[in-house]
Amino acid sequence: MRKIAEIRNDIAAKIAEVKNLDAKTQAEELRSALDSLDALQLELRAATEAEAAEQVLAEKKLDDFQKKAGRSFSLVKFIREIAEDRHPTGLEAEVAELGAEEYRRLGLTQNGHVIPSAMLRANLGQNYTTNADGGYLKETMATRYVDVLKQNLPIAKLGATILTDLTGTVPVVSSAQIAAGWLAEGAQGSVTKAAYAQATMTPHRNFVRVAFSKDLLRQTSFDVEADLMNRISEAHANLIEEAAIKGSGANNQPSGILTVLGAQSNTPHIVPIGGTGGPITWAGIVALETKVNADNALRGKCGYLTNAKVIGAMKTIERTSTNARYLLDGDYEKLNGYPIEMTNLVPSNLTKSTGSNLSALIFGNWKDLYIGQWGGIDIVVDPYSRADYADVVITLNAWNDVLVAEPKSFAAIVDISA
Repeated sequence: MRKIAEIRNDIAAKIAEVKNLDAKTQAEELRSALDSLDALQLELRAATEAEAAEQVLAEKKLDDFQKKAGRSFSLVKFIREIAEDRHPTGLEAEVAELGAEEYRRLGLTQNGHVIPSAMLRANLGQNYTTNADGGYLKETMATRYVDVLKQNLPIAKLGATILTDLTGTVPVVSSAQIAAGWLAEGAQGSVTKAAYAQATMTPHRNFVRVAFSKDLLRQTSFDVEADLMNRISEAHANLIEEAAIKGSGANNQPSGILTVLGAQSNTPHIVPIGGTGGPITWAGIVALETKVNADNALRGKCGYLTNAKVIGAMKTIERTSTNARYLLDGDYEKLNGYPIEMTNLVPSNLTKSTGSNLSALIFGNWKDLYIGQWGGIDIVVDPYSRADYADVVITLNAWNDVLVAEPKSFAAIVDISA
């Protein structure tokens, strides 16, 4: 069976070919191109189903490996052995081979050693040993990279849709309205065809780079394992979240919420504060909710997202001159009745006319923000570039995408002076 990446490339080429066929094209030629496209789609579906079966098998192999070794995979040992110019050994070698197999199936380029996606969902730090051999010391809670990644994503806490183990291009269909009306007895009603807008999620390669001291990597405690994984996933989460909020859509970046809203004709879901910006107001906060509600998108998991500057300002600005209540008052986890999260990845350096250093506030149904993950994680271990500091530099390569599936589900203020 061909690799999913190869099939996906052929589908993209065939779609481009069909689009270039005009009305003068012979019907037989057009029919042949469409038949070829259908065949490729069926091939992709079969390859995707086969990969899903391989993932189930990989999870079983991983579980068997860990039980046989009497312990779980150690990220610290994995990195330390590579840093010492050795190949991973034992359980870590078996996990790395699972990762290499996965990359070969998906047609992804392997730059270093691979931690497979099955491992990202599996227990890290849980001890399989018997009680006499240290089982009493095992952790009671399983730690998973995917779970830690989500914990480091405020947008995940707000309800963003996280999709993992993706293969190929993933279509996402947005909603559409069907017209309805009243008719006189015997009158003919018009047939309305529902028009659906479809967007696709495709893998974008990204990397994060972190450094750890060799002294730290010599440790074997569960706390060090957890710290290592948390710091790597935090850097990965920041990269994804920045793309989700303000990704430019250029240079292999996905298009984030602010970019998508700003690109809409007449920017209907951008709420202005003033000609050069101004302080956040209660009217502006409510207006965000109204914009989304007016498009019948006030559903799912709605909430606000902003940065520390705006959070601080809302704790000191009153709703009205006659109302002693502040914009963010009492329950600091709620704003206008909805959850609010904070990340300084929400920009505070925006400009408007002569106004500068302006901040953003986003409101929306976060379920309509999709975050995708393809395959496992490629890790390159570099013990040389910071050798004079006794540091080991770790570069993580992953394939992710962010998609604002329903732009009407979001609204933003982008000119807050705080």
